[in-house]
Order: sequence, then C-alpha cells, then structure tokens
Amino acid sequence: MNDILNLVNKNSYEIDKFLNNNLPNGNGLDSRLFEAMRYSCINGGKKIRAFLVMEASRFLSVINNKPIIKDQYFELIAVASAIEAVHCYSLIHDDLPAMDNSPLRRGKAANHIKFDEYTAVLAGDALQSWAFQIIADPIYIKDVQKRSSISLLVAKTIGAMGMAGGQQADMESSNNDSLNLEEIEWIQNHKTGALISCCVHIAAIMSDATEDQKSALINYANNLGLAFQIADDLLDVNGDESIIGKPIMQDNENKISNFVTILGIKSAQKKAIEVSEKAINSIKNYENGIENLVSLAKYTVNRNY
Repeated sequence: MNDILNLVNKNSYEIDKFLNNNLPNGNGLDSRLFEAMRYSCINGGKKIRAFLVMEASRFLSVINNKPIIKDQYFELIAVASAIEAVHCYSLIHDDLPAMDNSPLRRGKAANHIKFDEYTAVLAGDALQSWAFQIIADPIYIKDVQKRSSISLLVAKTIGAMGMAGGQQADMESSNNDSLNLEEIEWIQNHKTGALISCCVHIAAIMSDATEDQKSALINYANNLGLAFQIADDLLDVNGDESIIGKPIMQDNENKISNFVTILGIKSAQKKAIEVSEKAINSIKNYENGIENLVSLAKYTVNRNY
C-alpha cells in the first residue's frame, strides 16, 4: 500500500509543478480569479486521475516495448494536468450551495467559502477552459490528430452525455428513495466513472494502443471508477472527517441515494471488492507492467480518504 501511495505522491508533485508553472497568475483586475483557480488545483488531493493517465501510459509502454522518451513524458504531464484541472473544476462546482453545499474540500475551506460563490463559479469555468487550452496547444501536444481526438473525447466525457448529465441525475435523486441499484450505477458511471475511463482512453490515444489494449484498459477503468465511488459512499458514512478532509454524512444530509443506502454497508463493501477484482481481471492477461494498476485497484477499496 505504501508503494502505490509513494508513486501517487510523486506524480502529484510533478502535476503540481506543471500547474504552478502554467496556470494563470498575476496582480491585475482578474487576480482574484487566478488565485481561486490555483487554490483548488495546487497542493491538494491525490490526483488519482492524473496518475491514471501517466500509469496507463507506462503500462502501454511496457507491453509494447516502447519506452517513454522525454518529449512524450512532457506531453503526458501536460494532458494529465489538464485532466486534473477538469476534475478540480467539477469539485468546486460540486461544493457550491446549489449542489452539495459543502464547506470543506481536501481539508481546507471550499472554494466558495475561501472566496465567494461567483468567484467559485468562474474559477471552475476558467479551469475547464484552461484544460482545453492546454490540450489544443501544439506546444504541449505536437500531433494534431491526437490533440483533436483528445479534445473531442474530453468534451464528450464532461458534457451532457457524461459527467454533467450524471451530476444532473445525482441532484435530481435528492429526496428520491425509489432509485434502484441499476440507476445508481448509471449515475455514478457518468458522474464519476466517465472521467476515470477518459484517463486511460487518453493514454491509449497518446500511446497508439491497439483496440484490444484500449478495450482492456477502459474495462479496467470502468470497474475502477465504480469501486472508487462505492468506497467514497462508504467513507461518507464511516470515514474520519479529519482524515478525508471534508464533512461526512453529506449524502444523508442532502437525502441523496447511493450504494450504501441501496445495499447497506456490508453489501456495499462486498461489491466494492468485487468490482475492484473485475478491474484487475481486465488486465491480468498482460503479464508485465500491470503491478501498479493492480495496486491502485486494491488501494481504491482500502483507502481511508
């Protein structure tokens, strides 16, 4: 467990360095917006999605015997940082009073508490825009076809048919205790899982993966995303607020159905382990290079934050 955490932390350092060097900064009339963007992105969170972009790419480099050279590594760090910006934008908006109304995120004041609601909305919008700016810039990704493919993929992932649609359905599930397991899975596959799957799909594009390799990775990520969300739902019930860095019992307070309310704690724990094992089984036929992805799947359901 410590080995995978060390790798995640090392990757977080590299992503933070890119974000610090490339997110807008300055002392002009828009400086408060810049400050809010950087506040929610830098020096916070595990950056699992960015790690997944990098680790899936490393896995593909091993199985295809194509070492990642310096220029490729720079491209991957750039696109992984863009994905982290997209994730942070979603968290800023998720914490707003109109959504989950959470005062804390990652152990510190939520963006709208640190600044104000309109700045938080604009900071989220600006982070999303900045992510596409990075992806579309030939300075960061040289191949025009890869820039285009990744831009289209991310747009679909976070839009009405993906993350935004999942969030809409999640909000509308408030005060609705009639949702079944299939509906909860649909919501979380869109709200949470879509961006996690997008990460390995990006790696497949950047690494020129075969269709079989891409399919195996996406299957892995789909199950990883589901395991991750179930673990989050469990932490919302029995987590330690001082460790996870945000309030617990939020879904209960907001009367939102989740895997725990549908299945109960023990069955939710069992399902998390089952889908984590499915993630591992998706890639186990590849003998080399899978160890970190396997460790990540196991960590996902055994974490305490």
